[in-house]
Amino acid sequence: MNPEPNAPIIVGAAAVQQRIDDPTVALEAMLLMRAALEAAADDAGSRGLLDRGAVLLMTQGTWRAANPAAVVAPWNPNVRSVVAEVGVLQQTLLSRACALVSSGVADVVLVCGGEAKYRALQAQINGAPEAWVADTGTSGEPDERMTPAHEIITRPEIERGLRVPARQYAMIDTALRRAQGLTPAEHIAALAELWAGFSTVAAGNPDAWSRHGVDPAVLAEPSARNPMLAWPYTKLHCSQWNVDQAAGLIVCSVAAAERFGVARDRWIFAHLGVESNASVPLTLRAEPHRSPAAALAGDVLRTRLGASADEFEHRDIYSCFPAAVRVQAAELGLSIASARPLTVTGGMTFGGGPFNNYSLQATATMARVLREHGGRGLVTNISGLMTKFGASVWASTPPSTPYDAIDITAPATAATAVADFDDSFSGSAEVITYTVGCDKGAAVQGVVLARHAAGAHVLASTSDAATMTDMMTNDWCGRTVAVDGALLSA
Repeated sequence: MNPEPNAPIIVGAAAVQQRIDDPTVALEAMLLMRAALEAAADDAGSRGLLDRGAVLLMTQGTWRAANPAAVVAPWNPNVRSVVAEVGVLQQTLLSRACALVSSGVADVVLVCGGEAKYRALQAQINGAPEAWVADTGTSGEPDERMTPAHEIITRPEIERGLRVPARQYAMIDTALRRAQGLTPAEHIAALAELWAGFSTVAAGNPDAWSRHGVDPAVLAEPSARNPMLAWPYTKLHCSQWNVDQAAGLIVCSVAAAERFGVARDRWIFAHLGVESNASVPLTLRAEPHRSPAAALAGDVLRTRLGASADEFEHRDIYSCFPAAVRVQAAELGLSIASARPLTVTGGMTFGGGPFNNYSLQATATMARVLREHGGRGLVTNISGLMTKFGASVWASTPPSTPYDAIDITAPATAATAVADFDDSFSGSAEVITYTVGCDKGAAVQGVVLARHAAGAHVLASTSDAATMTDMMTNDWCGRTVAVDGALLSA
């Protein structure tokens, strides 16, 4: 099959990282992004692609710069720069890059993101000031800033113990455990087996931050090196964001690839993009363990590509916490027990989870996997607290129909059942899900999401030691508890 001249393809993909303990020597995030784009151009075989890039799409990280394009892409002062703020799906950037190319608006688009949190951590440990770029990138502004819509976390969630993402995801996982009929002990064992499998993939990924397989017993049992963070999650169940990693992607048309002499075996074709920006905070979801957006995305894959998510040869399922993988697997019909792993990187604990950039890292790795093994690859991503959802399909061969980016926000919004929230309720309520937040392994706050007799949700917490111990020992889902506003009675 001969591809269309304007078919969008990845011709250059690179994931770079550094692990330098001296923060005065290590590159800061924007220079890592520049290095990633340069490496992507080398991967394609032409640095001329960088000069030709009409649009530069970047994910906003924890780094500070008013005009990051001045540092990231100094070779092209006329590039149109777009920065996507936290809360914008990374899929939005990928879909936009492909749409710009397929529509003929741009023949070369650059996409990048990166973090230098390990460098920042070393600066803090060593008492050294961070050497941010002082003279470049501190004036001016991007041509466009993409800002998220909708509320991701509510005021009661912040005030009553769910400010930390690990706690919200732990509650989602416990709600799913209840729906699946697992005991707490069975759930903990399942989490350990799942994440141990991810660590095995990371051990074989040259771009992974941690390349050591972890035994399930280490994951299941809290220890000094792996303390409990939000029951049932230990530290090793959580995304590792203290990394110095960046990714660069060069998306262009088939015609541009031929013009720049990019070898045919470097081409990775964009088949489909799907995204939902429906955003319902956790405490307002009638079913906290569900993701209707993911289920609808699975329907789109079957309708448009004639394949279920489980039929793609390669998958990288967004993996900030086990709940993200487990919920997506349930909604997309993925087999967790399959011999084919659900990640190509090793996931965000072991492969590395640079803030607001992991999906670009995964896409760069997926490009390498597809070049080496062929077939089709599915990459999913999430924004917020299991709220927004995106997916893209890439392949080593052209699609049978032109690339399309499909927005399923409206049907996902309609399919997401919501509940009222009773901020000041006092009385009895039935626990839907719960967690216990810990500090250095010690329990500090037990949090329950419950439903009272009229059907509204309530959120309450406790610092009572005996109650928190009971929550981590016995199954509280379905238990009747006494709530007085924000307080859970012992």
